[in-house]
Amino acid sequence: MSNTADKEYVLSVLARNNPGVLLRIAGLFSRRCYNILSIVAAQTENTEYSRILIVVSGDDRIVRQVDKQVSKLVDVEEVAVLDREEAVVREHLLLKIERSLQNSEKLVEIANVFHANILNVEPDSMIVEMTGDATTINSFIELYNPYHVLKILRTGAMAMMK
Repeated sequence: MSNTADKEYVLSVLARNNPGVLLRIAGLFSRRCYNILSIVAAQTENTEYSRILIVVSGDDRIVRQVDKQVSKLVDVEEVAVLDREEAVVREHLLLKIERSLQNSEKLVEIANVFHANILNVEPDSMIVEMTGDATTINSFIELYNPYHVLKILRTGAMAMMK
């Protein structure tokens, strides 16, 4: 799956909120050697269902095959391959950075440029929170790298049709 025609696809899966449904979906990918780039699952507005967003890399043929196979699983109600042009796609990031008196002002300045929230400030560290697309989040992390990133916690892609 690493040819030049590969691109990232976001699959939106609506599944009954039953034990093991996420494991069965992930197992399907594993058995077929498809790599999941990110996966986000959460209960929907209806507590009987969960929305599972899976980002995969591949070509159109592979994505169509995955779509059909996931659709056949018990507890799966609906599968849609989201068009990134027709959806709002975001990730969420928590980043803990080493902080000192010398770099504190610069760390705050970077956060402000990206409209990130500063959640916690300690004498030797700071935790910032940001939501954005993958490119923006990658740029944000890159700017903080010279200041010694201590920890990164990042969701996968979350997406909703416009």
